[in-house]
Amino acid sequence: EGVGGTLADLMALLRVAGEHAVPVPVAETALANLLVAAAGGKPASGPSTVALGELSLQGGRVSGKVARVPFAGVAGRFVSIVAAGGKSTLVVVPRDAVAVEDTPSHAGEPYGTVTFDGATPEYSAASSVNAERALELAALARTMQMAGAADKVLVTATEYCKQRVQFGRPISTFQAVQHMLAELASYVAATIASAESAARDADEGGLENGGSFSIAAAKTQTSDFAHRIAAISHQSMGAMGFTHEHILHHYTRRLWVWRRDFGSESFWGEKIGRAFAKAGGWPVLVSTTAGPVQAFNHLDRGDEFDVDLVVGDVSADDFDALVLPGGVANPDQLRTDERAVAFVREFFDAAKPVAVICH
Repeated sequence: EGVGGTLADLMALLRVAGEHAVPVPVAETALANLLVAAAGGKPASGPSTVALGELSLQGGRVSGKVARVPFAGVAGRFVSIVAAGGKSTLVVVPRDAVAVEDTPSHAGEPYGTVTFDGATPEYSAASSVNAERALELAALARTMQMAGAADKVLVTATEYCKQRVQFGRPISTFQAVQHMLAELASYVAATIASAESAARDADEGGLENGGSFSIAAAKTQTSDFAHRIAAISHQSMGAMGFTHEHILHHYTRRLWVWRRDFGSESFWGEKIGRAFAKAGGWPVLVSTTAGPVQAFNHLDRGDEFDVDLVVGDVSADDFDALVLPGGVANPDQLRTDERAVAFVREFFDAAKPVAVICH
């Protein structure tokens, strides 16, 4: 029957599960039961999972194939949302009504391809949650698990660098290693912030449509940073981090898998781009002076871009959002320009979105 928790409670639990690399279908079963309850059904005991993909429902039977279904190898039920007759229908299909081809994930978990060949559901009902929303909720669950795992990776790598002694001192005292750990910390902080923000927006906005944009942004962010977090942590720990006996791989391998689950960064980034284009948004380059602006790729000169407007001639009222540049050279100059600082402050005073690329 559940414990009466909120969506935010569930997401907080999943972050802890990710922090401990829990090797059981906690997220999948919870999400499946959540969808069943939202459609008026009674959640069943035992492991379940969600099979979100191109399925059809005709004559009360489900057909189609869904690849990379998490924990398909151990799930007793498969829950999905199917569009039929212009309406969304929740279906719960028992394991003995489907064919499962085991394809374990890189983390060793029992993923698989599930084939529904005229399968008869044990329960079906109209659902207020459509297929697209079910995918958003699944992506949100993964972002919270990734946030927990990323946090644990940072702690593990940092502690190792404090303890590992080379040339008579801990490697954490070497500037190169400090730089790596600082970069790792920034990726982890962004991962946690985006996941927590999406969870809050989804909870406040409601199960059916809350926080859709925040979820897309969070999954794009967390998936994009997952491979960087894994790479830096392994680099900082050297050969030790690659041993089977060490705990690091339990988190990094899951980050690699979760990065693709329920939509990669490319999938969700494209959704954001399409929403931006549909809304009629158009970028305008504002600078402190007229003429071309020199961009940098780290410390190397990149392309030049023509300035559209000068900061002294515009205000936050002219725009819907602000994106600040990354790197070192250009942001450092902006911080010393009083007009630029005042322009940025206007956006915060007006409660308009402000995005920052690095720094």
